[in-house]
Amino acid sequence: MGGLLDERVVLETIFNNYDTDGKGSLSPIQIQILHGDLRMGGISLPQVMESMKYVCVHRSNCEPSELYALLQEMDRRFFLIQDFRWEFSMIDVQHKDTISQEEARWFVQTVHGRHFSKRKWEEFVRSRPIPGSSVAFAEIEVMLCNIPNRMDLQTDKMEEEHEREDRLRRERLAEEEVARLKKKREEERRRLEEEQKRGEDLRRKRQLEDEERKIDNEQLRNMSDIPEEDHEEDETEKDREDARYREKQRQDEEERRRREEEEELERLRELEKKQREEEERRRKEEEELYKDVEKLAKDAEEKEKKTKEELDDLKKKGGSEEEAKRLRKKLQDERHKKLRYNLKVAIKSRDRYQLDYNITEFKKEKLEDTDMDLAKAEKILKELIVRDDLKRAMTKRELEELEKAINAVKKHGLEVPLAKELGEANKLLTRLRRLERIRHEILELKQATVAEIRSYQNPPPVVHKVMTATFLLLGHAEKDTKVWKSVQALVGKTGKESLKRRCIECKPENIPLAPAKRAKALLGGFDLEEVRDVSAGAATFYVWASAMIEELEDLTAQKEEAKKKDV
Repeated sequence: MGGLLDERVVLETIFNNYDTDGKGSLSPIQIQILHGDLRMGGISLPQVMESMKYVCVHRSNCEPSELYALLQEMDRRFFLIQDFRWEFSMIDVQHKDTISQEEARWFVQTVHGRHFSKRKWEEFVRSRPIPGSSVAFAEIEVMLCNIPNRMDLQTDKMEEEHEREDRLRRERLAEEEVARLKKKREEERRRLEEEQKRGEDLRRKRQLEDEERKIDNEQLRNMSDIPEEDHEEDETEKDREDARYREKQRQDEEERRRREEEEELERLRELEKKQREEEERRRKEEEELYKDVEKLAKDAEEKEKKTKEELDDLKKKGGSEEEAKRLRKKLQDERHKKLRYNLKVAIKSRDRYQLDYNITEFKKEKLEDTDMDLAKAEKILKELIVRDDLKRAMTKRELEELEKAINAVKKHGLEVPLAKELGEANKLLTRLRRLERIRHEILELKQATVAEIRSYQNPPPVVHKVMTATFLLLGHAEKDTKVWKSVQALVGKTGKESLKRRCIECKPENIPLAPAKRAKALLGGFDLEEVRDVSAGAATFYVWASAMIEELEDLTAQKEEAKKKDV
């Protein structure tokens, strides 16, 4: 009876010594420290967490009544690890401290025997930072020490059955989708062929009409002095028909792009949903794993400082070499413990520069990544670097740089954690591509089309207003465009001052808001078809001006939102 009481008193005393916060329970890190003081080296934090899952009612806390059973479970794992390390080293014939993924599976399967769970192994493979790479002992030590049971096998069988049914259902849906897409592509191909055939027929018809018109005009000119104004009107009508045909092709291409962009946005919405779930899972995991790490890091730093002072005092007093050696070893252990806790603090904070510094310090000391914190920290750092590059590219609004940043997100497999940022980047990419296409249309604008605008003596009101809006965006005052002759002079400039060149070089962020609002009001009374029916050239500048105003409005909205966040 006395022995049981003594044992209980000892356990209570030990418990109270490590329950520094007086909470009446011990966290995983406190348990790890306790066991490490009992057994040289102790076990890793993931092993502690698994032990608590087996023993403790609240998996993230240990009650006093659970301490003895928990220490027994941790001891079981401690001694198993010694044997497994030796067996791991026998497989690691090249002494790289890693083995292949196939060898690791064989090792785990040999240990677990007929209770080996394929499902858990596949979950482990999917969760690895670099799939297919060599496996370190720290990655599989928890799996090796876990006690397999029949329930896992039954769950595996049930999940395999569900997966088989899901796979058959997905295959059936995929076949239906392939058939649907094939039918859709076939319809699209037939439609395009019909469009091309109609276009060819129209061009042949126009060609015949032009030849007939030339013959008729030649005959009429031989008979009398008929002015050629009618002929010029026919030529203008032909140009308009050509412009309509090109616009129809452009609209078809826009529709195809729009469908592709909608599909991409839908995919990104799914990724964003996964991102929210992943963030919630990560938050809970880090709350459990990295609770109180700041305090533990500070305690470790103070212990290191205290040990360093003891070593300095010993040197001054001329103490024994054996005592100095013991203190140096203790100082190194305290420093390593501090570095491990500092890395946990950096993971919890997710601060890019703190992570970078602590990863460098961790590697410099060549510490073993027993808790897999180094791999996790490097993954988070890569995510933060790629995210910052993406945001910088979005701020610069350069098409090529933005495409490069988006491709980097996909290349590093960060589409889920950066789903929200990727969605915003794709929306911006769509707008920038549209601006680029419009600039290309301006560049391809024939000089004859520009000359047509300039040739008007009394232009239609729509043409005058479109060109006024265009020059407002290019920095001219409205009063400078009220007289049409002034607009003709501006349209007729060449070289650096040419209208085409100025439109191509114009950037939305350099346009003041007031003239942009006035330009929007001028364009608001017309639509594109109405402008095109009057002048193909004016229609191109209408599209350009509308796109520049939209982009400026988007930039302004972003600045307003940023100001609200700062406030």
